[in-house]
Amino acid sequence: MFTGEATDENGSTSVMAGEPVVDVAEVTKRYGRRTAIAKLTLAVRPGEVLGLMGANGGGKTTTLRILAGILKPDEGQGQVLGFDLQRGANLIRQRVGYMSQRSSLYADLSVFENLRFRAEVYGLDRPKLAAEAAILDFGLTEYARSAARRLSGGWARRLQLAAALIHSPTLILLDEPTAGLDATSRHEVWGRIGQLADARAGIVISTHDLAEAERCSRAVLLSEGRIVASGTPEQIARSAPALAFLVSGTNARLLAPVMEAVPGVIASYPQGPSLRVVASSKAGEALQRVATSNNTSIASVAVRLEDTVLAFSRWPTSQ
Repeated sequence: MFTGEATDENGSTSVMAGEPVVDVAEVTKRYGRRTAIAKLTLAVRPGEVLGLMGANGGGKTTTLRILAGILKPDEGQGQVLGFDLQRGANLIRQRVGYMSQRSSLYADLSVFENLRFRAEVYGLDRPKLAAEAAILDFGLTEYARSAARRLSGGWARRLQLAAALIHSPTLILLDEPTAGLDATSRHEVWGRIGQLADARAGIVISTHDLAEAERCSRAVLLSEGRIVASGTPEQIARSAPALAFLVSGTNARLLAPVMEAVPGVIASYPQGPSLRVVASSKAGEALQRVATSNNTSIASVAVRLEDTVLAFSRWPTSQ
């Protein structure tokens, strides 16, 4: 994956049309004795939406911050937007669009002032015009003179996204971009992401929402800083080291403690009036006996993305 191309004194290589905007290999980052990410290898091409999935502490945010040039990896090599991962952090930061999970807005500045300041940071020739254009583009006209701290969560997130995109980056890194948003606002954010991908931007998204991960063209599942599965969301779901079962019948959901006591069961959770059980293949017969003895039925069903994440979180080295 990593091409190993020669770089100039600024750590830059030319990025040809269709070539990856991210091409890194064996990236490792440690915090003291804890390894946040280990031997991470990623490539992202223009127009691709890559989802980073995994539990808290899995390495998603650390990965984004390294790709944004904010953190320097302890090991690894590659390029981001044609700039050397190790030596070109300043140049990478000037060119990527990065939106952190935490607010990066200046609370006492107005919407317009926040955007103009961000345009100035990125060195745009006409920051005032850029800010005004972003306000129109993101439907922020009504709040242009309002302090950022007065915005609701959805409008503040929209402003953050506008600020991250004001310099028209070709690589966009979004950390939980829809966290705390209602369904309408989430739909708007994903509509924007789709437009950016159609315009050939490469996009990397960290998300806990597995329904949203299914919108990505490709995804990687991180566990304890390592990639344990990658591919399309459908391919990842099929790679689960487990099976899924659906227990149906009166009070099926009340059987969760009994089912979870069966050896090989990873987790159970409600699905409508039924109980969904994620387990190893060896647990099938025991689950059938429990279901029968409690006057319920059990059937094997297709594994979905949530089941896969649960399975890999229990057995991160299984694949």
